[in-house]
Amino acid sequence: MHYRVKKVVVGDLDTNCYIIKQDDTRNAVVIDPGDDAILIKSELHEMDAFPAVILLTHGHFDHILALDELRTEKTVVCIHKNDAHKLKEKELIAAWAKSNPWPFKDADVVFGEKDRHVNVGGFSFEVIHTPGHTEGSVCYLFGDMLFTGDTLFKNGMGRVDFEGGNANKMASSLRLLGNMPGDYAVYPGHDRETTLSEEKLHNPYMKEVMKK
Repeated sequence: MHYRVKKVVVGDLDTNCYIIKQDDTRNAVVIDPGDDAILIKSELHEMDAFPAVILLTHGHFDHILALDELRTEKTVVCIHKNDAHKLKEKELIAAWAKSNPWPFKDADVVFGEKDRHVNVGGFSFEVIHTPGHTEGSVCYLFGDMLFTGDTLFKNGMGRVDFEGGNANKMASSLRLLGNMPGDYAVYPGHDRETTLSEEKLHNPYMKEVMKK
């Protein structure tokens, strides 16, 4: 299956929202619909795409604010079980949000620890639980494309000083990604795209945890 990927930078924190569209259908996956529903809808229209699936890498406000504006009765919304409560509970970090859409509607699919190879809305992908930034942070693997949310950035990693953050778990998550065989295009939740091989070589946080 061949996918087209579009990055849409949204909100005051320049969050990367990604649209993944199959070539032979209008169905698309939207990853992390941050604070600009109008822009995301415009990009979907340009791509002649329908948001069949919305995947959340975690539940922080800058990754979810357009969620309920984008979803339809046919849209499947997915999040890890450890962050599912963030759709209902406005945590301290969400005080930075300019709007207050809480509570959001419940997710349709809540991933558990045993969920790895998943088929949702006609899309097949892998869910990799990578706690550290939040308890329910995940990465999504579509073929050779790895969407890392706020776990892995180009030459960086997500913050661990927010509620639910944990430095030891982040180290384990980075080690998990660093031990993945082969190479992948990395699409992070903020900043520029990179590759897993580049991060293994140059990312100081990943290099440090791989020594242990």
